[in-house]
Amino acid sequence: MGGRAAAALTLGLGLAAIGGVAQAADDAVKDDPRLNPAEQMDLADERILVGLQPIADGYLAVGMRGHILKSADGQTWNQQPSPVRSMLVTIDFPTESTGFIGGHDGTILKTTDGGDSWSLQHFNPEPRRPVIIYDLMFDTPERGFAVGSYGLILRTTDGGDTWNQLTPDIEFLGFHNSQIRRLANGVLLMVGEKGLTARSSDDGETWEMLVSPYSGSFFGLIPDDRDGAWIYGMRGRLYRIPDVMAVATQNPMDYDPFMAENVEDPAAIQAMGWERIQTPANESFFGATTRPDGGITLVGNAGLILNSDAQQANWTLVPNPNGDTLAGVVPVDGKLLTVGRQGVEWH
Repeated sequence: MGGRAAAALTLGLGLAAIGGVAQAADDAVKDDPRLNPAEQMDLADERILVGLQPIADGYLAVGMRGHILKSADGQTWNQQPSPVRSMLVTIDFPTESTGFIGGHDGTILKTTDGGDSWSLQHFNPEPRRPVIIYDLMFDTPERGFAVGSYGLILRTTDGGDTWNQLTPDIEFLGFHNSQIRRLANGVLLMVGEKGLTARSSDDGETWEMLVSPYSGSFFGLIPDDRDGAWIYGMRGRLYRIPDVMAVATQNPMDYDPFMAENVEDPAAIQAMGWERIQTPANESFFGATTRPDGGITLVGNAGLILNSDAQQANWTLVPNPNGDTLAGVVPVDGKLLTVGRQGVEWH
């Protein structure tokens, strides 16, 4: 959950979502007020939440002012101690006990007790180009990636004690990186601003920029069980790449985002190795999940909830009279647990 989709939510709420280059916390920032522990607040589960994750003993949600909430059943939520007051947006648990949270000001937190306590690993409140960690993806408790604003790609091989910045050619573009996932074939796939789609076959050392039919922002992706992925973004745009390795690449040095145009012809899109998925949704997608029946659910702007059938062939809007923006979703016993502008909601 989370990613730049969550950042898009914060933009809609008037909160800056821009970034820069991350580095470890040092003496120069120890007096920053955002390094004070998050305040314990009544009704924290009804305030802005942008990240949601199922964990071993329930669910974890994160959001404004450094809030970290934990629940055993998704109904009753308890605020956990948090060492920061920065907006938190993304969560990843590679094991039942070890997990990580990322967010604004280059914040990366770590737990080794299933989310009951959190320690600060990374913090960089850069005033000119604030750092935002839009997404975290760990293969093991030791090895993982953090991606974010202005082309940021970090990698750790020691459980987050140190983070090394990767500087592939695509960093030249300076686009915000929204989300990173490892596909079934082991390839890393990353999506982001201005239609950015990139793959890496060498664990992030080098990246290839893929040709894309869309020039708007992608906010997230869902790997399929083969060599492809579903990719979602602004204005109801939903695509599928059946085979990521079959998509042609382009030189980022030659790419001009101001000249890029959307490709609308289905045959032309298919020739690029993509598929445009037509749905009844027109609002931006900010979060997505797969359901136990094999279907996909996406949530987004203006209370958008979109379900596919089990075959991922037919798409239906779920009525949501609330209408407040949703950023994260988890299927629970035939229902949908969501987080967003109004905190936790059930659908």
